[in-house]
Amino acid sequence: MKKLSLFLSIGIILYLLGCVHYSFYSRANPHLKTVMISEFENNSEQYDLPELITTDLTEKFISDNRLKVMSDNADMEVKGSVLSYDKTVFSYDVQEDPQEWQITIRFSIEIKDMTKNSTIWQNKNLSLSAVYGNPENEPEKESDVENYTEEDAQREIIYDLCDIILSNSVEQW
Repeated sequence: MKKLSLFLSIGIILYLLGCVHYSFYSRANPHLKTVMISEFENNSEQYDLPELITTDLTEKFISDNRLKVMSDNADMEVKGSVLSYDKTVFSYDVQEDPQEWQITIRFSIEIKDMTKNSTIWQNKNLSLSAVYGNPENEPEKESDVENYTEEDAQREIIYDLCDIILSNSVEQW
């Protein structure tokens, strides 16, 4: 009977410990509860980039659920610019025809604490790249080319940009 009681007690303790929620998220700035994502400026010829970035970044903050996204009067503001968009040949096939291209997009990003009028994080020359290949050319290995179209490569860069902004806005506190 004592053994059964001991096992039952240990089982209850382990169950309760399993229910404990532990988070690595610190709230060094508990006054920041809302975020405003301003439309990105565009200095490139890719006219749809600012809208794609703003949409994806807004969805990223909403799904993260640590800060409420506001259209104005927020505690924190994310501002950015697309500084440049470069597309270069990355590799050639045996006939010296382009097989893969590399896109490099440069950004300027600023994250401001609007209540304290201070900069949380800033990078005036953030450069992100992705490679894509001609969909008509099958890569030798599946891992050779992850993106088959220019739009796929753009999406990868925007995804990486959103991760960088989110981690530097809420996880660095």
